Amino acid sequence: MKHGTFSEYFIVFLVIFILGCLIGYGLEVLYRRFFSAKKWVNPGFLKGPWLPLYGFGVVTMFLISALISDNLPSWPLYNPLGKLFSNKTVSGPSVYDLVPISIIFVALITLEFLAGVIFVKGFKVRLWDYSNLKGNILGVICPQFSLVWLLVDVMYYYLINPYLYEAFTGIFDFIFTSSLGGTTVNVLLIFIVGVVYGLFFLDLVTSLHLFGKLQKLIRESPGVHSYEHLREETKKKVLLAKAELIKKVPKKFTDAYEEERKKHQKRVSRFKQWFIKLNYIDPSKEGNKDNYDSSGRPKREE
Repeated sequence: MKHGTFSEYFIVFLVIFILGCLIGYGLEVLYRRFFSAKKWVNPGFLKGPWLPLYGFGVVTMFLISALISDNLPSWPLYNPLGKLFSNKTVSGPSVYDLVPISIIFVALITLEFLAGVIFVKGFKVRLWDYSNLKGNILGVICPQFSLVWLLVDVMYYYLINPYLYEAFTGIFDFIFTSSLGGTTVNVLLIFIVGVVYGLFFLDLVTSLHLFGKLQKLIRESPGVHSYEHLREETKKKVLLAKAELIKKVPKKFTDAYEEERKKHQKRVSRFKQWFIKLNYIDPSKEGNKDNYDSSGRPKREE
């Protein structure tokens, strides 16, 4: 890896961690909007746009890859650019890649389990709920989502890891190497990182101590009820406009469309019933749609 002091490594990892938190937050928001909760929710216990679990996940995957590559340099591990960590030999995918992929997979599952248990047992907040999925353990990990983590693991190792190292060295050089030479620290960037982490830790402290009170305040806020009412009224107007538009379309087209739509719905329904029966303990409950309150925050368990 890039030669530097512990403090220099630490600062660069702070940047990677917060980037992982931000990107993970965006992915979770989209997933829960379109696949899980089916509405816009804040997927974490923090109020800001970051999920520490993803930050720890990215750092963990990066560190495991670096440690294995640095300590097993003779293994032909995946290295498409020929400059990954201390290995300068270009190599494609091989059976040896199963070692870092397997270790990363186990680390991600362990990280998810520990985070889930800490929040459920310590803070009485269930940020995700797999209790209705077959094979789950305490509702915080399950085989189905473990396969998702395995896919993330493989995609990270082959598609992201080489370029994350490039970003790592780029960030390192930008912060600790000035354009005039020497090792002058880029004070402005360090200051920005400090401000971001100040906001992050402020969010962390207030969320841990005021989570329940803020939930109650938001639920009772007139603005929340006004927003919900406005959203429902807008939805009704859209449906009415759609109905009026359909009336103007020739009947033969609407009949053909309706017949095809019903066939498609039957196909989707059969697949959905098979998928739910295969994966869920109680098929009448598809997932964790009820795991959030009206304000879009994870419910606090009693």
